[in-house]
Amino acid sequence: MARQPSRCSNVQNRSPWQVEARNKPQCNQRFPFNRKADAQAYRELLTTQGIKAQLVQLETSFQLRVRRKGARVQVITFDTREQAEQARLKIESELSVSIIRDYASAAQTTLRDVMERYRDEVVPGHKGADVERTRINRLLRTEAFVDKKMAALCTEDLQDFITDRLTEVAPATVDRDLDVISQVIRYAADVWKIAAAESPFVGLRRPKYFNERDRRLLPDEEWRLLEAAQADENPYVEPAIVLALETAARRGELLSIRKCDVFLEERYAYLRDTKNGQPRKVPLTTRAMQVCESLMAECRADDEPLLKLTANALKIAFFRRVVPASGIEDLHFHDLRHEAISRLAESGQFQLIELQAISGHRDTRMLLRYAHLCCGNLAEKMDGVAMERTSKEYFHHGRRRRVDTVTSVVHVQPKTSPVVPVSQSQPSNVIALFGGALARRNP
Repeated sequence: MARQPSRCSNVQNRSPWQVEARNKPQCNQRFPFNRKADAQAYRELLTTQGIKAQLVQLETSFQLRVRRKGARVQVITFDTREQAEQARLKIESELSVSIIRDYASAAQTTLRDVMERYRDEVVPGHKGADVERTRINRLLRTEAFVDKKMAALCTEDLQDFITDRLTEVAPATVDRDLDVISQVIRYAADVWKIAAAESPFVGLRRPKYFNERDRRLLPDEEWRLLEAAQADENPYVEPAIVLALETAARRGELLSIRKCDVFLEERYAYLRDTKNGQPRKVPLTTRAMQVCESLMAECRADDEPLLKLTANALKIAFFRRVVPASGIEDLHFHDLRHEAISRLAESGQFQLIELQAISGHRDTRMLLRYAHLCCGNLAEKMDGVAMERTSKEYFHHGRRRRVDTVTSVVHVQPKTSPVVPVSQSQPSNVIALFGGALARRNP
């Protein structure tokens, strides 16, 4: 039988001593924990003067000391004995399975130290590094609770932060700030082993909000949008819009497509840089292939991007020039992705699993908003199925028994008229608009 490493833990009350004089509060005096003898001498002095006094130890500071062979001693201070006992039980349960966390370091490290280290070492490897770095810098610059020790950070600090921050920004922004703080604390606990005995997110009440967009293009808005994009000074804005409507790809995915990633014979584009980190193939419609062919003709090298745009350049061109020039209100570039998936869903020709393959959603729950669009013909399918109930009686051990059987009967209804396939071609004026933009680039 393997010998267990020796370990010992105890909780000690290290609160100050208090000498309390009855009916004479001016004689009360407090002494540090290590000066109990001075406190006793002061009480005896009051007694000789005829003043009744008593010596009590407060309950404001409890020290947990954990010793384990092969690991350094951990000394953690808590405000209450209950917190110290909970931490002791947690640490002992982790030590029983050889999990060693240095909870004492949380009492010596501030949240600012951890956030700065996370920003410099971890954030550069993230896809949204610029946005995450900006958010962390704002928290370090404006919030006071980041200077508290990790062990002293409590739920109340974050709850006050939520209350104050909601007076300045939307609930969704506050929730993203909390996500960054949570990622930092969790990473410090899992990787650097710097963790408080209890996470400040335990019991936290996050702001509730609903910011799911359901913006669809009106019948004339696509024409107006493409017309404004054609007139824009940047000739790559219009093909970016067309590809977004035809492929349902995200902005970053579109900008990452290179000439070597487009396979016209197989009719797909290979997206290497996706949001979830998993490459995928996106099918190309006839209209999308026309756009890709024109863009590929301008590329000199195979690794050259089709859309010679940066994310910021496309954002400025779309929001500040194209959308205002078109007269369309409340339209985001990401809404084009939603519009593309909605068009496929409401056609009734695609199942959710097929939409997932096109859109690149890893979780089918993200596609539930389109379920009512692609399942509109379920009622007709259900009409074709009828339930037939049959009963059969028999005798078993002299007793009459009956079995009910329910079977489904499929009724095939004859079609009254042939189904006319939906044409995939787009109006000639839309192609002409895009052709005009190409003509400007290829005189």
